Amino acid sequence: MMEVLQRDGLARIARVSTRHGVIETPAVLPVINPNIITVPLAEIRKLGFNALITNGYIIRRTEKLRSVAEEKGLHSLLDFNGPIMTDSGTFQEHVYGGVEFDNSDMVQFQDRIGSDIVTIRDIFTNPEDKYETVKAAVEETYARAKGSKVSEGTLLAGVIQGGIFPDLRKHSAKLMTRVSDYLPIGGVVPLLENYRYSDLVDIIVNSKLNAGFNRPIHLFGGGHPMFIPMAVLLGVDLFDSASYVKYARGNRVLFQDGTRDLSKLFELPYWSPLEGKVNAKELQKMEEEERVYWLSVHNLAAIALEIRETKERINEGSLWQYAEWRSQAHPFLRDAFRRLSGYSGRLNGFFEISKKSAMFFSDSYSMANPYVSRIRKFTSSYKKSRVPVQCISLSRLKKKSAADIISAYDSSSAAVLMPWNGIHVPIELEETFPVQQSISSRMFGDHRCGHDNLEFPEDREKARDFDIEKLRVIADYQYGTGIGKALIPNEAEIRKSRKTGRIRTISHNGNIIATMRAMDGFLTLTFEGARLIAEKGKDLGVTVTDDSAEFNSKGYNVFSKFVTRASAKILPGNDTLVYNSAGQLIAVGKAAMSGKEMMHFDNGVAVNVHSGVDN
Repeated sequence: MMEVLQRDGLARIARVSTRHGVIETPAVLPVINPNIITVPLAEIRKLGFNALITNGYIIRRTEKLRSVAEEKGLHSLLDFNGPIMTDSGTFQEHVYGGVEFDNSDMVQFQDRIGSDIVTIRDIFTNPEDKYETVKAAVEETYARAKGSKVSEGTLLAGVIQGGIFPDLRKHSAKLMTRVSDYLPIGGVVPLLENYRYSDLVDIIVNSKLNAGFNRPIHLFGGGHPMFIPMAVLLGVDLFDSASYVKYARGNRVLFQDGTRDLSKLFELPYWSPLEGKVNAKELQKMEEEERVYWLSVHNLAAIALEIRETKERINEGSLWQYAEWRSQAHPFLRDAFRRLSGYSGRLNGFFEISKKSAMFFSDSYSMANPYVSRIRKFTSSYKKSRVPVQCISLSRLKKKSAADIISAYDSSSAAVLMPWNGIHVPIELEETFPVQQSISSRMFGDHRCGHDNLEFPEDREKARDFDIEKLRVIADYQYGTGIGKALIPNEAEIRKSRKTGRIRTISHNGNIIATMRAMDGFLTLTFEGARLIAEKGKDLGVTVTDDSAEFNSKGYNVFSKFVTRASAKILPGNDTLVYNSAGQLIAVGKAAMSGKEMMHFDNGVAVNVHSGVDN
C-alpha cells in the first residue's frame, strides 16, 4: 500500500496505492464541495493535484447527488478518475449538531459509491474539553473503527483523536494502527485557526511516533503552505485544504509565508498562474464569482508550490533547515519550531547517518538539529571515557600545521577537542559529517571548553597513533561505543590517497575490513570487518528468516517482510549486520530505514547488502 522512495528523518516521499491510482506524498488533497465546484477538476489536476477529498455526508443527504453516486459511482459524479477520499460528516456534526446517519451507515455508503479512502465517523473533541471527555471519545472512535468493514482495495481511514493530551494521542495512534490502513490526525482545526502551532507539534509527534510507520499520516485541515514544511518534517504525509476557496471568498491571497489581503496587494508574484492574465487591480474590481475563481486558482498554485519545494528539500536532505528558515514567517510558527527543537533527541534516530547537502548554522536554533544533538551526545560520552580533556583553540588551529597538531596528539593520552560552531567536538571527527561539511555564521566564536589547551612539546615519546585513534573514534560514533577497538586493531594497515592524504582503506592480515567514504568520512564495512564487530555489534543488526538468509548470504538485498528482528539503534544510511535465525552473521549492508521502521513495513528494501558470507 505504501512504498517509501526518499526520506529525510520522518519526512518521506512515498507512493500510496489506491484503486484509482497512486498518490505521491507529501501531498495536499483539495477539498471539493460536491454542490459547488469553484475550479473545474481538470484544471485542479493541471495545477498538480491528482487526488481529492470530498464530503460523503453531503452526498449522502443530498438526494440528487446521492442517486447519481449510487448509480454511477463517486468518480462519475465528480468526473474525476484519480484517487478520491471521502469524509464522514464528523466536522458537520461538531459545527451544526447531530447528523442523521450513524458510523456504519456512513462507512457503507462511502464504500458503496466507490470512495478510495473511506473515513469513519469519529468523535470530534475541542481543545478545551476535559480529559475524561476526550478519553471517552478516543475509545468510542476506536470501537467504531474496529467495527467498520470496507471492500478489498479500499483504504479505511481511522482518525487519531486525543485532544491536546499527549498520552491520549499516543494511545489513540496505537489503537487506530491496529484497525486502519490510513491514519488522519483529527480535532486540530480549532488549533490551526487560532495559530496554536506549538500544540500541533506535540500532537503530531505523539501521534506519528506511536502509529505504524507503514501507514500514511494525514493532517486534517492542515493544508496552509505556511505550516506544511514543519508538519512534513514531523512525519505528516498528506493534508487536505478548503482554504484555497475559503480564503478566496474572503478576498485573501495565499503565499508560501502567509496570507495577504487582496485590497492591499500591489502585484501578483511571477509564479502565479494569473500572471499575464489578470493583475491585482483588475481582481479587486471583478464581480465576486469571477474573482473567487481566479483567487482559488492562485491559492491552489501557492499550495502546490510549497509541496514541490518541500519534496525537493526531502530529496536534498535539507528539510530541517528549510523548516527552521520558514518558521520565521510568523511568531507563533517560530514558537512551534522551538517546541519541535525540544524533540530533537527523539527524532534523531530517524535521520540518516549523514546527508547529501552541507549543514548551515545561523543561530541558536541550529544547535537543535538532530545531527548536532547526536554529535553533542557522543562528545559527552567521549569526554567521560577519556581523561584528562584538552582543547585546541581556534587561533592555535590556524597557526599550527596539521603535522604539529598530530605530533602533539600522538604524544598525549588526553581526549582532544576542537572548536566547531560554538561547541567542542573530538578532533578525530575532523573529516566526518557534520564536522567537515558545515557552514556557520560569525556568531559562533571560539569558546573554551573549560580545560587546558593542548600543549605542543618539542620532543616527547609517541603514546598513540592519530590515524588508528581517528578510525576508532569514527567507528564508535558510527556504530556505538566500544566498536572502534573491536574493528581497528593496533596493527591495522592503512592506505591513504596520494592526492589528498585522506584515509581510503583499512586492512588486517591482508584483508580489507573497511573503507572510508570521501563524501562524509564514515566507514563502509566489508564482511571481514563485520566479522570483527559481530560479537560486540549484535545490537546493530537485523535477523531474517532462513528463506531470506539463503539469498542475503550471496549478496542479495534484505526485504522488510523477511525481517524478524531489528535493533532500535539502526540508523538509516548506516551499515548494519544481517544474521540468520541461528544468530550467525551472513551479510552486511546499508540500512534503508531505521530499525524501528523495519518492523512495520512488509514491502520494500530494508538493507541494501554489499557483502555476504558467500559472495
